[in-house]
Amino acid sequence: MTFGYISLVILSINSLAIGSLFFMYSASYDIYAVLTSGQNYTSTVVSFTSEVHYDSDDGSSYMMYTPTVRFITQNNEEVHRELDFSTSSMQVGDIYKVNYNKASGKVITLGFNLVIKFIGAFIFCFIFLFLCVGICMYAFNFEMTSYKDSIAKVGLYFFIPFLMIGFNLLLIYGIFYGNTVPAWVTLMLVFFSIMLTLGTLGYFKMMFSTNEPKTEKLGVKKWKHHRRIKK
Repeated sequence: MTFGYISLVILSINSLAIGSLFFMYSASYDIYAVLTSGQNYTSTVVSFTSEVHYDSDDGSSYMMYTPTVRFITQNNEEVHRELDFSTSSMQVGDIYKVNYNKASGKVITLGFNLVIKFIGAFIFCFIFLFLCVGICMYAFNFEMTSYKDSIAKVGLYFFIPFLMIGFNLLLIYGIFYGNTVPAWVTLMLVFFSIMLTLGTLGYFKMMFSTNEPKTEKLGVKKWKHHRRIKK
């Protein structure tokens, strides 16, 4: 039973690592396609499909809506497309910015959806690839101390700052380029963005100052050791 459980966990992690690579490739390709091809349009929701989702934890249910939008191309061609995301709130007439490639017929939703897709893909890819590498190193009996040190350093100096900066950018994007929201929601976004900016600056200050006392103590120890040798 223990062997089967461990095998299932390892298989799940490796499968998620492979899946996260495809997810990261898809998100990166969408951004590349938006930057290099297609035209950007403002589309309007003309209809939507609904689907009931159930929460197994508390037994509740909620409705998710997938929009179908309409927009007019530069050649006065009317295009109808179903977008590739679902949301819990939807009304006919809602506005979404999209990128349309006439050659491929592909429509990519711009704005918050594209940004959150890329950040989510990066986070999943980063975490599961690190876990997959660790499993392989352990399986082939590699020395794990350097791997553990790398996880600590990457998490402290890269992953946590990346999350803080990434979420702050999402807040700023929502303030200037998001859908129309009440004034109090905008004020809340501004407040959290300012607080997160201050928190990020404080984290960087703490991160770069933690090594200073250690360096000073190390210098004192070397000086004392040098004096003992002279005596």
